Amino acid sequence: MALVAALSARIGSEAAARSHDVIAGVGWLRIVVPSAGGPIAWWLVCALTVLEFVRSSQRRVVTPRVVGWTVAIVVSFAGHGAVQWERLATPRIGDFSGIVHARSDAVVRNGAVTLVVEVVGENFRLTARGRDRAAVRRVRMGDVLLVDAERVAHDDRTLRFSAGRHVQGDLRNVVVHATAPSPAPWHRAANRIHGLIDRGSRTMQSADAALVRGLVLGDESRQPARMTGAFRAAGLGHLLAVSGQNVALLLAALTPALRRLSRWPRLVSALGIVAMFALITRLESSVVRAAVMAAVVQVGYAIGRDVLPLRALAITVLAIVALDPLATWSIGFVLSVAATTGLVVITPLLGRSVFAATTAAQLGVAPFSTWWFGTMPIIALLTNVLAVPGASAVMMIGPLLLGIAAFAPDIVAGWCAVLVVAAVRWVWWVAELSARLAVPGWLDAVGWLVVLAVVVRRVGVVARGRIHPHARL
Repeated sequence: MALVAALSARIGSEAAARSHDVIAGVGWLRIVVPSAGGPIAWWLVCALTVLEFVRSSQRRVVTPRVVGWTVAIVVSFAGHGAVQWERLATPRIGDFSGIVHARSDAVVRNGAVTLVVEVVGENFRLTARGRDRAAVRRVRMGDVLLVDAERVAHDDRTLRFSAGRHVQGDLRNVVVHATAPSPAPWHRAANRIHGLIDRGSRTMQSADAALVRGLVLGDESRQPARMTGAFRAAGLGHLLAVSGQNVALLLAALTPALRRLSRWPRLVSALGIVAMFALITRLESSVVRAAVMAAVVQVGYAIGRDVLPLRALAITVLAIVALDPLATWSIGFVLSVAATTGLVVITPLLGRSVFAATTAAQLGVAPFSTWWFGTMPIIALLTNVLAVPGASAVMMIGPLLLGIAAFAPDIVAGWCAVLVVAAVRWVWWVAELSARLAVPGWLDAVGWLVVLAVVVRRVGVVARGRIHPHARL
């Protein structure tokens, strides 16, 4: 059902993206029935159709009622996707003077400073040049700016690339009059943590510090192009920024402390920690997916229900797509869901080899990675086994050591950062060496065909035994 809902949302938004007639029709619907354009109305419709589908399919028998509610899910999620795309494609444009809220950190690119800002409920990319760069350079997510600017909508092609982040256009001819810290305490707390990591890594070389920020905070804006290219060529691009793995490691590290709490305080604490981590990592789509999935599992545990991994993933996808159908346009979200599906479904079929989890995750993302990036290096099966433990070490011990280093003298800070730098250098070395050993694309394809054949053979063996290693999945 989750797959049907996600595909329906993508089809509905895709139809709107490819046809101005669909956008015009949806716009007319919003005029005639104003509530049809409101997200809350669509959330309620999607929730109702999903709940009724679950109720009608409890006996696991295909009946006309089940078919009817399946069609209702398709229609409701497709309509939701079309309406949200229409809202995305038709922002208010023209001159604007007033307060905007930063929805990303400021990033220096090609001599200009860019960030995403919210202007009266709509997201635009602000680009500051000249003397305005200094005023914007230190802006962080949640901060407020007083600006004069001109709002310009994205063209169709650009909108397709920015839809996953809900960026609707650009702010041009920008004049920044003032900036101020966020009024929200959670944003200020998240920004302070970013500042601590920066101060703690001050004794590192810039490339090392940039990779640490990517592994710990999800900030890949400072990483040099050479590093980015090496990691992607080695199949380690997912390590350049935070992912669902960070959420799992965080909860694993805190589990002993959480177990000391009673049921409801434990649930509130776990949800609060996960939500704050998602905010610290700037609401990266893969982290949001993992955070929602962790919340589903924690709620199930609190109410005495064992939520199985595949079911938790399905509930997560349904919830995210129902709230935001444009999440299906986010490459990070799609790859995160695909990798998690591979881990949950394929890993049990491959035994307990050190390559099992890596192979399962890579097979899950292979179709999407090949379609979007045109490559899927077979060496990723080895590089992930070698690099992920080092990256995990940075994620686990990095925040603690860098937090200490932030308040220590430089000589002490340097010693605190030694272990972090060693782990970072190992990960980078694996990426650089693997990138140099890259093989031609046709050899990658042959390698993956061999891997796929082995997996299919393994599945056949399990099927003949009529017992799935995790049959309850």
